[in-house]
Amino acid sequence: MARMQGFLIKTAKVLKEKGFLRLSMWFLERAKKIDGKEVEKLLEEQKHEYASYLEKKAKEYEKNGDFTEALLLLERVKDLGKEVDEEWMERVREESRKQKEFETKLLLNPSSMGFQFANQYRKWLFSLTGTPRHSSEDDSSRKVVPPEIFKVWKEAYKNPEDYEKQYKLALNFSVYGYIWEAILQAEKTEKLKKTPEIEFLLGILYMDTGEKEKAAEKFTCAIELDPEYQEAYYYLGRLFSEIDDEIAIQYLRKCIEIDPTSDIAESAIEILGGIKETIEV
Repeated sequence: MARMQGFLIKTAKVLKEKGFLRLSMWFLERAKKIDGKEVEKLLEEQKHEYASYLEKKAKEYEKNGDFTEALLLLERVKDLGKEVDEEWMERVREESRKQKEFETKLLLNPSSMGFQFANQYRKWLFSLTGTPRHSSEDDSSRKVVPPEIFKVWKEAYKNPEDYEKQYKLALNFSVYGYIWEAILQAEKTEKLKKTPEIEFLLGILYMDTGEKEKAAEKFTCAIELDPEYQEAYYYLGRLFSEIDDEIAIQYLRKCIEIDPTSDIAESAIEILGGIKETIEV
């Protein structure tokens, strides 16, 4: 346990140095579960720094017209123990409510074929803000929802509390390239039940949209739920190969150890070989 905590603390420090404040704090919180006294001071310092960062980002989101994301960040700031201007938060909350109402009408009613209109709406919204909420991909040219998705969509719509049907819809959105919809659906599914599969899917989706910190969190969650989840170790190794070689090696070795004969282990060996060559040079 002490060795694991040491690894988590070291990882958190490396991430902080690289500017990944959210992910650094997340690893410290995991380390605290092992021995709170060891990391309490580090965690409190990180919380204050991270809360200030989130507040700044919330202002940027508000300026760009993305009130839902701004509200999420402000709520996180309060959770971290920092006071937030209540008038500002209430204003953002009201704008977020209006935004959600509009998006819900467009996206969550299969009978209205909301996909097509939602894509047009997002294209217009992005032309104003310059930044998509979840994806840089502009899929507004798609005119028809694939029949396979539409069938799964209707089943999920009829059974909102059925985890399997909700997960299947998120997976189908992902497979057919509807990344923005896949993320929304996967986040909704995760609220029903946290499983290694939904955490891993969210990790892949966040990777696709460049949200590396969120991706690493979700892959780590998948491992916490299933310590033998080989693919999660592989993708953590890939992510950390861009941040810190030593941490990446730990995850890649574990991936290979679980099943050395698998295709994903072969891919891990290739990355591991590239890291070792870089270190030797």
